[in-house]
Amino acid sequence: MSGQEDGSGWKSSARGESAWMEAREQVALRNEAARKSGKRAREAYQREREDARQAAEARRHAKLLGRERTP
Repeated sequence: MSGQEDGSGWKSSARGESAWMEAREQVALRNEAARKSGKRAREAYQREREDARQAAEARRHAKLLGRERTP
């Protein structure tokens, strides 16, 4: 068994490791883009909700101001 190694001298291949690092970087970039896109969509949705809420409040306020007072 002196001709076989037990794996303790194993070294990673530079090509395989660089490919893995590149794939990992691509996943990280994709995740970052997805987070940014989600944040923009969420902010737009919240702005639309706030605008709709303010418009409804303005309509209610105008309706209250337009009512005649009853004695």
